[in-house]
Amino acid sequence: MKKIITLLALLLVAVALVTACNNDSGNNVAADPGTVTDGGDTAAAARDTLVVGLTANPVSLNPFATTDNPASRVNYNIHQRLVARDTDMNVIPSLAERWEIVDDTTYIFHIRQGVLFHNGETLTAHDVAFSFAQLDGNPHAAAVTGPIDFANSRAIDDYTFELRMLNPFAPILQHLAHPVTSIVNEKAFLEAGEDYSRQPIGTGPFQFVEWRPDEFVRLERFDDYWGNVARLRELTFRIIPESATRTIELETGGIDLAIGVSPSDVPRLRGLDHVVINSQETFTTNFIGLVNHSAPFDNVLVRQALNYAIDRNAILNIAFAGNGTIAQAPMSPTVWGFNENLPPLEFNPERARELLAQAGFPDGFHTTITTDELQLRRDVAEIVQAQLAQIGVTVDIITLERGAYIGGVIAGEFDMFVLGWSTFGDPDYALYASFHSTTHGASGNMSFYSNPALDVLLEQGRVSVDDAERLAAYAAAQAIIWEEVPVLFIQHDVENTGFTADLKGFAVTPDGYFSFNEMYF
Repeated sequence: MKKIITLLALLLVAVALVTACNNDSGNNVAADPGTVTDGGDTAAAARDTLVVGLTANPVSLNPFATTDNPASRVNYNIHQRLVARDTDMNVIPSLAERWEIVDDTTYIFHIRQGVLFHNGETLTAHDVAFSFAQLDGNPHAAAVTGPIDFANSRAIDDYTFELRMLNPFAPILQHLAHPVTSIVNEKAFLEAGEDYSRQPIGTGPFQFVEWRPDEFVRLERFDDYWGNVARLRELTFRIIPESATRTIELETGGIDLAIGVSPSDVPRLRGLDHVVINSQETFTTNFIGLVNHSAPFDNVLVRQALNYAIDRNAILNIAFAGNGTIAQAPMSPTVWGFNENLPPLEFNPERARELLAQAGFPDGFHTTITTDELQLRRDVAEIVQAQLAQIGVTVDIITLERGAYIGGVIAGEFDMFVLGWSTFGDPDYALYASFHSTTHGASGNMSFYSNPALDVLLEQGRVSVDDAERLAAYAAAQAIIWEEVPVLFIQHDVENTGFTADLKGFAVTPDGYFSFNEMYF
């Protein structure tokens, strides 16, 4: 151990010298020194490449083909939407400089003029109409755009887009900030066809350069960006699934920012002068999915038994190192409409055994739990495996590469799986997407759960424009989900991001998107 510590200390010294000389950032891409002007008259050498440690390989850089979190975090810098959200989750103008709400089902968006795509084409309302047409019938977008009347939404002229709704939908503006509603250039999208993921063209502050799967995605500053041009010249996402490796890379200068720092690494990193840790409550709730369309998880008694068999205190303290809080409802307390009156989740193995016997499994059963390469999820799977063994349920753990894992989750191929679901402050996306019977699979209901009474409540919450009515509907909906246990809710998350102390302008929203164009060294 002393030898390892000594080697690590020497490595830290060596890397510090390399970093001081402003050489390569460890991403196999040259990080040439640049110049910036301080106050318009003082030029000085400065780092202008930011290297980010990403938790997994993006599923796709076609924004319409996935809602995967790592992909969205990259896409967020390439593509933009009609509206955006600030760090307080307020809806603000983006590609639409303003909008009018004509009535409960009609919105007029005035498109910002002079905006260029990365291929030099000028943004028009026709690109907006084309982009929305890609969402019609798209399973990845259904939970976000389901109430949109695509047939009657149109470009009125070059800079005016009319969005029609099938019925009133209170959170539509929040939904339009979701990455799946990104605006693409019609010409570039059609020319690229199925290869668009490898040559995405957006209007964002950074443009695509290169993607080497399982290695990195490299973007560069778009100098003709319509807004504040990024101060960074280059933005590189290194694909580093192992949280321990991301931590070491941050410590030694191989990356400048680490997404998803393991809770167990936070105390050590907080003790380093050259690293800053940002811990932020998020809209994410982590859970163990139970695929409800097949035995034994089609039996509510089995699901309830497993719910009693899980010791969430142990999971929180061991896997999450005390990070976040034990789940108290089907969605995070940070989401509007959170039901604070639900009974606490009880750890009661004896009750779990009784329910299993009632369900016809007095001796337990054999099942599997699948996860991706993220260490925290594997830790959760191992703890749950040991806990379920105490009630006679034998669990085999399967670990898959991220793309295969997400594909299998969407297809409903697994028995159990470890995942998290993040929303953006409104209960519709937290609950309708995850539990309505029409959103099975890619649209968000990855447990393939169905309940007609729940559907009615979720639909009421969607169409009402009265906050009190919406709150009542969502409170009742959460009570049903809490009782029926379509998934095992584990933890409301706090995300830890580590970054080098000389990085300025750090900003991240509660739904996990970073404003990289505002950052600089």
